[in-house]
Amino acid sequence: MATIDDDRLPWLSRSSTGYDLFTKTPENPTSYPSLVTVEDEETTVGPMRVMANRGTEIFVARGNEVRCADLQDLKARYTPKAGTREDGHREHKVLDIPELDFEIRQLEISRDGLLLAIIGEKELAVCMLPAEGLARGDVSKLRVPAFNMVGSNYHNSEKGCRIVRAIWHPLGVEGASLVVLTSESIVRTYDFTIGHEFTFEIPDQTLDLYTLSGRARHAGGFFADEEEMEAASCCFGDGLQGWRPFTLYILMRGGDIYALTPLVPSRWKAPREYLQNLSLDINCGLENLEDDVTMEEKLVLRQQTKWINHVLNQEANIGAIYTGSTISPRKKASTCLVRPGIVGPAPQLQGPFLFQPAPQELSIDEYGCDIFHIVSHPVGVIGILFSNGKVDVCLEPESLKAKWVDKRIRHKELGGESGQSTLGLPVISGYETIDVGFSPGSSSSKISWPVFSPDPQSNQVWYINHNMGVAAISMKAWLSKLATVLDGDEDDGFVARSMERNPQSTVNKPIQNNNKPQSLARPITGSVAVYEAYLGYILIAATKTNSQSVEFDDVQGHTSGAESSSVAIIHSLTHPNQSPPSRHLALRGHQRRPSLLTPHFTSPPELTTPSALHALLKPTNPQYKQLLASPIHFTTETNALLRAARDTLKTEYDRIMEIAQEMYDRAATQRIEFRKQLESIHKASETLTRIQNKDVRARLGHFLTRQEELQARADEVLKTLIVKNELGVSDAEKKWFREVAKVEERIGGGSEKGRQQGEEGEQEAEEEDSGTLAGRREIVACLVGQLCPLVDEDGTGTSPESHRGMRMVVCRGEDVPEEVRMGKLRILRELLEREDVLVKSAKKKLENLTLEAERV
Repeated sequence: MATIDDDRLPWLSRSSTGYDLFTKTPENPTSYPSLVTVEDEETTVGPMRVMANRGTEIFVARGNEVRCADLQDLKARYTPKAGTREDGHREHKVLDIPELDFEIRQLEISRDGLLLAIIGEKELAVCMLPAEGLARGDVSKLRVPAFNMVGSNYHNSEKGCRIVRAIWHPLGVEGASLVVLTSESIVRTYDFTIGHEFTFEIPDQTLDLYTLSGRARHAGGFFADEEEMEAASCCFGDGLQGWRPFTLYILMRGGDIYALTPLVPSRWKAPREYLQNLSLDINCGLENLEDDVTMEEKLVLRQQTKWINHVLNQEANIGAIYTGSTISPRKKASTCLVRPGIVGPAPQLQGPFLFQPAPQELSIDEYGCDIFHIVSHPVGVIGILFSNGKVDVCLEPESLKAKWVDKRIRHKELGGESGQSTLGLPVISGYETIDVGFSPGSSSSKISWPVFSPDPQSNQVWYINHNMGVAAISMKAWLSKLATVLDGDEDDGFVARSMERNPQSTVNKPIQNNNKPQSLARPITGSVAVYEAYLGYILIAATKTNSQSVEFDDVQGHTSGAESSSVAIIHSLTHPNQSPPSRHLALRGHQRRPSLLTPHFTSPPELTTPSALHALLKPTNPQYKQLLASPIHFTTETNALLRAARDTLKTEYDRIMEIAQEMYDRAATQRIEFRKQLESIHKASETLTRIQNKDVRARLGHFLTRQEELQARADEVLKTLIVKNELGVSDAEKKWFREVAKVEERIGGGSEKGRQQGEEGEQEAEEEDSGTLAGRREIVACLVGQLCPLVDEDGTGTSPESHRGMRMVVCRGEDVPEEVRMGKLRILRELLEREDVLVKSAKKKLENLTLEAERV
């Protein structure tokens, strides 16, 4: 049984880590009165979608901030503390966008999760989201790789119109394609490319719905079509059938529906199988043309043929890129399709749709608010949500055909008779009208703009965000039987009768605010449903000041077949023709998926309990004892008995069929899981076989042998180097050796050479040695030996013997004074002493150099 916390999930409550994600006031708010005022009557009512998710990452808009957090991380960090209600930790992150200066009303994430559209009342911006997983980091702000304002000349607070919807095109590629719808009924498409600023400023297409519908805009004053052509919301077609991926369904505030098809981005991509099927559909339409076909229909088929042929040619060229047959390697070739311009880029506005039977007229204070489109087998389903809480569910038997604006066709239509204005308009069938049950005070169009929110498991379940909480509608019960009826070959009357007997959609209210004070001051501004094995199946809704949440658990015996078993203790309202459900109402329509939270299948008691039909038809039954004992007559009592027996049998049969469907779905799920396990085992076996075939042991032995051989070679090389002393010498060392050899040669090389020559030539040796320091030293020593005896100890040389000697050595004549001769001798002695000091110093340097050379 589902558990609903009145405030929020435990790990989003005040004492948890995710409390500030919804409650903390923005750091630098521009204008955020909703956090401080209870009610603001002057605030313009518009759609609010302030929550979006990318897997388990949730993005919440608060004022001009975009906050994000990983729900798995928030739940993992939560540690319950009994009796504590302290402020939670700030575990959410804020996208670092200082340029954002407007209050955010809507968030839309692209289908690939790369871009985020940030929509204000009249402003629009796009940023590139950080990579997944960064929301679990420790930083408080996450840097966005790119941020751009979109269409500043069209979407601004001064002269721009209110933006009612901004959605991503399902076939947009190379960046993204954003479709923007404003309240003045103008559709603008932007094809973004990161790094090209002009793609964010200039729309790729601008489609004025007034002009496309044949009307003329008035510069001022009142005109009759003003409210009728005011846009409320839009959505793209679901599925890949016909032209639905290119079809934009537009809902007006007056309740009318229009469509644009094909709405094609400038760069797009579609599966090849879809394009082939679309080409086959167009060819079948050409082959089955009847004789009474109008020229307009022939022209449309001719345009469709030209369009699809142009697209198929582009697809063929893209295929040639990968084969490399026609595209030069140096030429940059596109790998996406380009919007064909052979038939014109502007699609024709189709509508308004004709409802059969016609729905009830809206009151003065009721307006259209939101729309969705899904496909169930071949039938399309359109849901329309109004401000009073009513939902019209309509069936679209066939997809719309592509039509382009053509002057000949448009002039012909405008000039036609007014009685033929309904010819050629698309038709949809009304199936049911659901009343969600808004309170009278909260359904006014001045304070109410409810919106749809999708379900993560099934497109047949939708949530409705409104002032009083969140409601859920499920169409699974009757859509499954509708497919069974349409698969048969019965006539239209049988289909109609079967549709009348089909069950209606179920409605419940998982989140309600009507039992809380001042509930109108806390409308739901956005909701996100998440289904994940660890988180479970949860629904989180944001208000202007905090959040509310509900968690669904799977319970056996409350739903059928492939439907989820999520239930909640709620008070729900259903279709008026449907009997009121029990208090424990099952939220139906979810496709069952394998979950860690799903319990094992247990046999329901209905399979073992005896049928109540036996007790009813038992002859001893006191209520019908006399009637059962007598023959059967066509009376009122007999009809009542047969009707009771039929109802009992039908109830038991339906319940047994639900159990059987559930068993079948569980068996199918187990079969799928078993196949996955077999595939995993097969992959592991292939990996093991591949490893074994590589003969790891032999390869390891070969590697070890090779390593030993390389080690032996390295040892031999090292030994050779040590023996031959042929270690590598650098250039500086070689220069040092040359300098030492040169100094050694200049100092002592001459004497060694003279000694080796010996007796061969003493005179030649002396001449060779006279140029070296050693030779000069020997000559000076010889001169000193000759002069010393001639000089006294005090250096005066006054003895007679010295006079004679000096005359013999240095005498040049009798006319040389003795003082001059003595001065010359003193100078010569000083020179000898200086030479002796130089010789000793040079000898010492030579010895040091020799030692250094020996060390090297």
